Amino acid sequence: MRARSSPIHLRSAGFTLVELSVSLLVLVVVLLGMLSLFDFANRVSSVQTNVADMQQSLRIAQQDAIRTVRMAGRGPIPLGQPPAGISVAVWDQVPAGTRIGGNGTPTVVAGTDVLTVRGVFSTSIYQVNAARPNAFAIQTVDGGFAGNVVVGDTTPTSIPQDLAPLRDAVLSAQENAVRPRERLLLVSARNPSIWAIVALDPVTSSVSGSQVQLGFTSVPAETPAYFNLPAGDLANISSVAFVGLLEEHRFYVREAFETAPNGTQDLASRFSRARVFPGTDRPWRGRGDDPAVGDPVHPSWSQDVSDNILDLQVALAFDSPRGGGRITDDENNAGDDDRIFESADGADDDWLFNDNQPVNPVQWANQQLYYIRLTTLARTDRRDAGYQSPELVRLEDHDLTTSRFNNRTDRMFRYRPLQTLIDMRNM
Repeated sequence: MRARSSPIHLRSAGFTLVELSVSLLVLVVVLLGMLSLFDFANRVSSVQTNVADMQQSLRIAQQDAIRTVRMAGRGPIPLGQPPAGISVAVWDQVPAGTRIGGNGTPTVVAGTDVLTVRGVFSTSIYQVNAARPNAFAIQTVDGGFAGNVVVGDTTPTSIPQDLAPLRDAVLSAQENAVRPRERLLLVSARNPSIWAIVALDPVTSSVSGSQVQLGFTSVPAETPAYFNLPAGDLANISSVAFVGLLEEHRFYVREAFETAPNGTQDLASRFSRARVFPGTDRPWRGRGDDPAVGDPVHPSWSQDVSDNILDLQVALAFDSPRGGGRITDDENNAGDDDRIFESADGADDDWLFNDNQPVNPVQWANQQLYYIRLTTLARTDRRDAGYQSPELVRLEDHDLTTSRFNNRTDRMFRYRPLQTLIDMRNM
């Protein structure tokens, strides 16, 4: 006779349907919680990565500009009369459609500033032995000047000088006759405040083992000219103490676009610099045989430094009679006259381009430039659909309240400004 199974044994043989359902429900809840936590962590990580990249773009953009801007006027050449100065010039809030150098060149983002700096930046300032016979010669030709200056591979005190940049400039000009001429800065041996800017003449220039003879002429007239570049006082230079290769760099925000996921064109501007032959609209080491074009696709027009930079604003700080008077007005250290004064609304102070007041160049003529303040605005690379940034209001004198960045779609990006105060060494 077969033994019958006990009911207790049947119930302990496995899970009931209810028990299995409850277990699965708990497991699903735990998995959903883990997935939700993972998704949240992933989104936070993505946002933090975007913000870190944005902040890095800001730092790279300003770091690149600061190195050059701080040396503006090196040579030396004076400030001139702002805003269209000699060593420093600012084009404030450019209109829509502005090109950095004429037809076909990159477009500047509307409302941003263009900062132009000139000086001897990447090469040495060469010493000339003024006591050496025939070290400097000049003569009047056809209403202008022509001459030459000899630079040796050692200074008058027998310190070596690397002539490679001068040799390169001469040989490049001789091999590429269609290019505009390099500009040379000549400084008088009699008075360092007397200077002149001349054009390198490759025909009368020569290179030897221990010296370079730089032939030069008066700077030819350029049409169109981005900013006027004066020739200086060449007529009063009887001997030369220093020679330098003059450079001109323009820092700006280059307009660029990319296709967004919804098919629209997003502004994807870049912080860029253009290097040109000083006082011209011709790219450095580019072709210059057609003044109307001037080699618009040459890479010197757009040396991109950093992505997703939307705005560049420039303000200049002077020791001016505005805002309380000059620092030299008295001998004490009290009052607004003994500092670079900046008012809350930017009006009637020592700063230029920090308010929306009309610029009167006469008020800023012959003032000492102490600082250049750069303000850049960057944004993240991608939108966050669940985020709305605060509205942008103002950067220096640029009113952003009606800008496209304040619409609902563009406020899904995160924005950060960065402001740097640059102490000018040569002003």
